Amino acid sequence: MGFLCHMILVLIHIFLLIGLSFYIFFVAKKKEPLVSQGFFPTLSESPKHLKAPVHFIVFFSFLLFLLLPLTLGLSLYLKTDGNVLVVIFFIIWAYNWSKYVFLRE
Repeated sequence: MGFLCHMILVLIHIFLLIGLSFYIFFVAKKKEPLVSQGFFPTLSESPKHLKAPVHFIVFFSFLLFLLLPLTLGLSLYLKTDGNVLVVIFFIIWAYNWSKYVFLRE
């Protein structure tokens, strides 16, 4: 029963990520001029403007993207020693993506 609950959580996570991505690329591009410049410039500016709904959605979708390997990995390897590798991979994943998006290195 626990495995089924974890898979439902993963499906909800993926569904939210895909839904927000479609919203950003098809709906918000027409409403917000900054989104039409590209995803990464909008994302790097979104923490400064979190009160605007579009920037909040962009930042939240990036957080969902960062948490995706952690959600997938811990749902599959929850009762094994593989969850340590999942957490280490997540830390590397989140650090590199955050450094690329916000510091542009």
